[in-house]
Amino acid sequence: MRKNKAAIIVIALAVLLMCSPLLLNNHALLGVDGYFQYNRIYEAAMQLKNHNFSFINLYSFQQAGRVVNSLYSPLITYVAGGLLLLVGNWFRFQILTLFIVYFVSGYVMYAAGRRLSFSKRLSITLGVIFLSSNVVYGFIFGVTWRSIAFGLLPILVGPILDLYSGDWQLLPMLKLGAYIGLLAQFQILTVALVLPLLLPFFVRGLWHAKFNLNRLLNFFAGVLLALLLSLNSLLPLLEVYRGNTLIPPVAMDMMPNASLILQPIYNGVDSNSDIVLTMIVYAMLTGLIVFWTRLSTFTKLLSCVALVYIIIGTGLFPWDWIQKSMPYLQSFLQMPRRISLVGTPFMILATVLIYRDVAVSQKSESLRKGVVIAGTFLSLLSLLLCTQKVAQNVHYTIADGTPLAAGLQTADVNVHSDLKYIKQLQPAFHTRHISKLITQVDRTTPDYIPVTQKIVTHANVYRAYRHHFSAQQSNFKHQVIHDGIKLTWNAKHAKMRALPVVAYRRTVLILNGHRVTSEQIKHHWIGNISRKQRRGQNVLTVSYKPSQVTILGTKLALIAWVGVLIAWPILSRRNRRFMSV
Repeated sequence: MRKNKAAIIVIALAVLLMCSPLLLNNHALLGVDGYFQYNRIYEAAMQLKNHNFSFINLYSFQQAGRVVNSLYSPLITYVAGGLLLLVGNWFRFQILTLFIVYFVSGYVMYAAGRRLSFSKRLSITLGVIFLSSNVVYGFIFGVTWRSIAFGLLPILVGPILDLYSGDWQLLPMLKLGAYIGLLAQFQILTVALVLPLLLPFFVRGLWHAKFNLNRLLNFFAGVLLALLLSLNSLLPLLEVYRGNTLIPPVAMDMMPNASLILQPIYNGVDSNSDIVLTMIVYAMLTGLIVFWTRLSTFTKLLSCVALVYIIIGTGLFPWDWIQKSMPYLQSFLQMPRRISLVGTPFMILATVLIYRDVAVSQKSESLRKGVVIAGTFLSLLSLLLCTQKVAQNVHYTIADGTPLAAGLQTADVNVHSDLKYIKQLQPAFHTRHISKLITQVDRTTPDYIPVTQKIVTHANVYRAYRHHFSAQQSNFKHQVIHDGIKLTWNAKHAKMRALPVVAYRRTVLILNGHRVTSEQIKHHWIGNISRKQRRGQNVLTVSYKPSQVTILGTKLALIAWVGVLIAWPILSRRNRRFMSV
């Protein structure tokens, strides 16, 4: 900490500056993914508070018996839920999580620069550029969860160097496994996107190690650790997807959602700080072309891999043809720019490596200083442009006439609420009654709903979900019970009744004291079910029974994480002592 005191102070001040429009106006932002993510965090907080843990969501998502938290970052969501309970309201929670996410992303980029032997000053500037870049700024504008996972990507620089060297000792390989397991706790898609990036360094290291058996065994030990640590994220996904047909995330037209990093003029982007990345990528391209013969092999490889990721995510790649050939990518990948975002932190580092190699080969002190000056200028430009955009978003959502849906960056059809303007939502951020924010607005998100046949998620799906779930919820009394939800309603006639409830293959339904099988209910295309009600009071309990394999795998993953958290500081301390001898 003492050695990195300057970095800690500068990065912390940069984060505070970027969050200052929220702090000065005592104002919170939600954005496009805010309600989806905050519903998940509220669910985790209430399960922790009531010691009532369940595979299905009990307190959120219309209390329809949906499986959401178990499929999306379950462990980290419980950590976030614990923080929410600790700080007491949503505004303090937002400020705290923003500071954590942006400080950590800036610091891991700084640490990556130091691992590559950059100067402290230069590494700090890279950290500031990164924390204000489009790789992670989505978290402040829209609570996009992928921003957290992407913000951790620079931690892979150390493992990349280890893979490249071919000296695959056990501890570095276990560290690689732990890092991959950590990314899996945030988003499985990020892991799927980043693994191909590691492949060229693995191949080079394997060739350099001459297929040494002991080193290969160490590598596979790291792979096994990554799988073990990821079981709590992987097994629920496999269980639910294997036994059910689920509504996928919204299908997007891919070409309009490609990266704009190669465009010098920006339109429709979240923040003009993107222009800094455009400057950097063209500096990297120029350096690669002009100084290729003066670059080290590692610099060439890292630059080329990063460049491939950048280009694939842009409109230079034939995304219209790919979308037509593989339409499932519209829901799975959704936005090709995600590929560019994965390559961006490595592109930033590779650019510095290029000009450092040139400065070393030419023994040019002026070039070395020029890189530091350029980094300082770009970091200030990126931070100020991003902060200005935060201020603009705050101003827009403070305005009296900004509609609720517009403030949430969505269409009116996707919002069910008595509120008309986004400004009316602000008091819910500042009350200790954390349920108020969740209950005042119902943001329709039908992800992971079980349906009878595959459908493409579009506006009609959102409209139908709002009608059959959000609008129907108030017609039933919902009560959370142990590991389940109880719905109660009165009926004048004994007839079929549509219920705002979903049923997965392993969902347990008990209506008026009798177990209801899947064959005894009618499944509608949007995912809700119908069942014949009796005259008078009706009681339906909804619960879920996960497989023993999923339960066992989740417990093993949690035990493994406890072991990693205990062993990590001990091994790190021993390694520092060894290095100092």
